[in-house]
Amino acid sequence: MKRNVLIVDDSPEDREMVTRALRRDSYCRYTISEVQTGAEGLEMLRKHSDSFDLVFLDYHLSDMNADQFVAKLTGSVDVPDVPIIVLTGSTSNWEVAGGPLQHGIQDFFTKAEITPAVMARIASNAIERHRLLRRLVVSEQAAEAARQAAEQANRGKSQFIALISHELRTPLTAILGFADILRDNPNCVDAAEIVKMITESGQHLHELLNDLIDIAKVEAGTLDIEPRPFNPRALITTTCQLLAIRAGDKGLSLKFEIDPSLPSVVRSDPIRLRQILINLLGNAIKFTAGGEIRCVAKWDAEEDRLTARVSDTGPGIPTDKIAHIFDPFVQGEASGASRREGIGLGLAISRRLAEMMGGGVSIESTGPTGTTFVFSIQSPPTTQNSVVNPTPGADVNGVPNLGGRKLLVAEDTRAIQMLLRRLLNDTGASVEIVDNGLQAIQRLEGKAKPPYDLIIMDMMMPVMDGFDATREIRARGLTVPVLALTAAAHEEDEHRCYDAGCDNVLTKPLDVIALYGTLCQLLT
Repeated sequence: MKRNVLIVDDSPEDREMVTRALRRDSYCRYTISEVQTGAEGLEMLRKHSDSFDLVFLDYHLSDMNADQFVAKLTGSVDVPDVPIIVLTGSTSNWEVAGGPLQHGIQDFFTKAEITPAVMARIASNAIERHRLLRRLVVSEQAAEAARQAAEQANRGKSQFIALISHELRTPLTAILGFADILRDNPNCVDAAEIVKMITESGQHLHELLNDLIDIAKVEAGTLDIEPRPFNPRALITTTCQLLAIRAGDKGLSLKFEIDPSLPSVVRSDPIRLRQILINLLGNAIKFTAGGEIRCVAKWDAEEDRLTARVSDTGPGIPTDKIAHIFDPFVQGEASGASRREGIGLGLAISRRLAEMMGGGVSIESTGPTGTTFVFSIQSPPTTQNSVVNPTPGADVNGVPNLGGRKLLVAEDTRAIQMLLRRLLNDTGASVEIVDNGLQAIQRLEGKAKPPYDLIIMDMMMPVMDGFDATREIRARGLTVPVLALTAAAHEEDEHRCYDAGCDNVLTKPLDVIALYGTLCQLLT
């Protein structure tokens, strides 16, 4: 066995005595380095701390004592990196031995006790004790780090719950409060404005729930991208025009530029691209009190890459916050700014979506004013076949004429029954409503031809749910279109609906325009 030893002692005779005792150890071979002062010993250890297995330290040196040496060596660390044995020429130092021993010194004894057998024993024991002590310290540090992480997680959980509670209760307060006002005074002069506020609060709740579902999918690795052909110019234009209205409500202008070389048809996920744009533009509007928002879309033909820069004239993001700006539940507001609405999920979701689409999201914030987010996605040009141009529901106007059509609605919630009856009656269709899937099946009993042109089927109902009811309808050979309604937003739930035999799926809360559009599609 080989060991490297450092002897720190101002007496040449004592250094020689320790050296002779060590070299007479028949079990271990020692490579010995010697210094005379504490300063030289500290310098040696700082430069070559990993090179030494053991240090023999004289208690009284010419420039410092052992306590001072160890304090300078360890600093705020409880245990030095190398085991240390303190030597003293006087038994009177025993009364102060507790000092260095409390600093992680492995042993303390008089030079008169030095013999080869003693040196071999104390050297081995000191090295082993030091190894165990270091392991204990590392374990304690790991336990402390785990405790702090758990406390931080609990604080984060509490903050998250408080944040979610605030974001849910605020729009709910508006919805319930305004609903009470309309109930007590349905003909009040500001009824239209009240309805607008209820709608906006409901939309805010809808966006919040969508963000929570998306971030859960991100964490679970189940967020999916569905590439298909679409017109990127139309998508960017309609999205910017929609957000320009929101910007105008704050007295801001929103301007956008689109690269003329951008292909008319590309293949990517238009829904997710629009989601990224809305998140970034919405953030810019939220954190900008005055000035303008700009969105500039560029096309890189060599890499088939669409890049967009979203800039604002709001407060810049502090440098110390940029590193965490894409973390979930983090809001990137300027230092000293008041807390804003939202739960800080949009940027985390947007970055993950962009990465899944072959790109990413980065931030440029170089001063106290103005922030620019840059995102890119892979979007190879494709042909005009099967182009889908998703447009916001607000851009589609009018109620379809479904006069003469007979619709059956299977839904167990009274409020949704009333809503669907009102919406469907506006189309001129004849509407019949039942409370569960079994009643829907009973309406079809003994009918060779379905008496309905379409069935709207809630998938979660008592007695018989929509899955079993739809499977039974298909088992009877009936081809009547079935439109599934579900509050479950996971992709696997949508697949279950199609597997049961449904022709299309809408998720709650209902988008009225999407409902009307789907009805027209299925009844054509």
